[in-house]
Amino acid sequence: MATISPTKESSIVGYDHDDSSLRTGEGGLTVWTLQKMLEQKRYDELNGLFDNGLTMNSLPVGISAGAGGAAFDIGIDPIISWLALKLWRGKIFFPSNNKRVSEGRNRMRKTVFNPFSPFVPMAKFTTMLLDSHPIAPRVKSNLVVLNYFDPKTKPYLIEILATEIHGYDAMVAVKGKYGPVFVGKTWLGKYNERGEFTAHDPNNTNPHND
Repeated sequence: MATISPTKESSIVGYDHDDSSLRTGEGGLTVWTLQKMLEQKRYDELNGLFDNGLTMNSLPVGISAGAGGAAFDIGIDPIISWLALKLWRGKIFFPSNNKRVSEGRNRMRKTVFNPFSPFVPMAKFTTMLLDSHPIAPRVKSNLVVLNYFDPKTKPYLIEILATEIHGYDAMVAVKGKYGPVFVGKTWLGKYNERGEFTAHDPNNTNPHND
């Protein structure tokens, strides 16, 4: 079982988000190059990035670009695939006085019935910076986890679905063209009454990007 709980402060200082040495320059990774890798099903390369990320000194803050995850050719419910590919366009990470604990929202289409409806903040999550997590034992860096135990903000249909189809995200930072970008994985499973998540199959996942 993967239990969401803070860990002690890492002894590694980690990167500064504005550190110029974290930019790969021309031809470096961007959200869109990662998306192309997903479309080409280059999972081995993406898994390598996920397992060998950068150590972070704080949670991400601000609006992230993103496009929905893998091809979902691994038995995941097609409803989740459609939601990710058609309705999701990144996340908003709120600032916090605690650099290791905060919350955020997903940027989703306001309605599933109108493909041109605006993207609005919804599908609430709490986020934590952890030194490690049992759901991703091969990750060498620390990682950001997103808990969707209580996703509702308004009576959006997508949020109602999220209370029935439980998901859990983990992300690592990797060196990018303009600075760090994030590679993540999503697990399906079940939250208990304390907000602790258990994955149906901890090994049955492919990367996505944020």
